[in-house]
Amino acid sequence: MNPLIECCEQNLAKGAELLLSDPFIEENGDVISYSCMNECVLCAQTYFVLFEGERITGTTPEELVDNTKKAIILWQEEMG
Repeated sequence: MNPLIECCEQNLAKGAELLLSDPFIEENGDVISYSCMNECVLCAQTYFVLFEGERITGTTPEELVDNTKKAIILWQEEMG
């Protein structure tokens, strides 16, 4: 069982698509993208995903990928 990672297509289009091509995230997370997640202000300000319902952000796409990987690792440790 992998954690759920939800993405806004608009956020992905502005650079966060790196998340979709990361091998670690691809293997260890279930990524779903939506046309809009009704987080327009947040989407315009930063890169973000919802990780198991919790917001993860990054000032750059690379930082978002790193923060998402850290969240996956913590989730895996907690789930045993």
